[in-house]
Amino acid sequence: MSEEAKIWGIETKMQEEEFKRIICERVTDAPFYKHMGFSVIGLGPGEAHLKMKANPRVCDESGAVERGAIAALADAASGVSAATVFPKSSKRVVTVEQKVTFMAPVSGGELVAIGKVLFSDENIVVSEAVVRDREGKIAAKSLATFTVVSRK
Repeated sequence: MSEEAKIWGIETKMQEEEFKRIICERVTDAPFYKHMGFSVIGLGPGEAHLKMKANPRVCDESGAVERGAIAALADAASGVSAATVFPKSSKRVVTVEQKVTFMAPVSGGELVAIGKVLFSDENIVVSEAVVRDREGKIAAKSLATFTVVSRK
C-alpha cells in the first residue's frame, strides 16, 4: 500500500476510486462547498477531514468567524464521513438534525473539521465533528443525524 493510501485509509482500489468520487462531488460539484471555501483533505472509512480558509466573507464585523460558517463546516465534515460508509454511489445522506456547541471564538485563518461516523444503518447515520482553529484549539463540536436516501 502506498503512503497516500495510508493517509486516506483505503484498503482496495475500488475504495480508492469511491473516495476520489466523493472528493470530486464535494469539491468540484458542490456550489455551497465552493462558496464557503471547503475542501476535503482526508478520507477514511467513516471519517472525513475538511478545511476552510476563513476569509472576510465568512467573518462578522469584529473579524470573528460567523458561528453559522463553523456549523456548516461541521455539518459538511459529518456528511462527508457518512458518505464513506455506503457502497459505490448507492446512497446519499441529508441532515435532519445538528447540535453544535461553540467553545471558543475563531479570528480567521484556517479551520479544520474532522467528522466521524458513530452509527449507521440502512436508514440513519449519526456522526460527530470537531472543528479546530489553526493553533489546534477546539472551536466547536457537533453531533448530527442524517437520513439515508437512494440516489436518483
